[in-house]
Amino acid sequence: MQQLLGKNIAKRRHKLNMTQQELAELSNLSINFISRLERGRSNTVSSTTLLSLASALGTSMDSLMANPTAQENETHYGPHLTKLISKLESYDYPKTEHLSKIILELLEDK
Repeated sequence: MQQLLGKNIAKRRHKLNMTQQELAELSNLSINFISRLERGRSNTVSSTTLLSLASALGTSMDSLMANPTAQENETHYGPHLTKLISKLESYDYPKTEHLSKIILELLEDK
């Protein structure tokens, strides 16, 4: 289980052209822990840690633990888009719609 998790984390990180240092910073984890985890050397991963990694990698906890063939058909977002979506979803519906409209208008002006 741990080796599969580590391989999935490394694969996703590489797909995003992200370094272990960048992942450590985005997930508020140590680079040593990330390295041990990717090599299958870490014995303990809490659900909170897994959620932090998934958020930083713009994917779900399930996809990090899934068989690699199951992952290939999933849509993944980068860490910034994931953070933006999460932030928008934290507001009530009217505010989310208002902010989404502003963002779209800004993007359409380009």
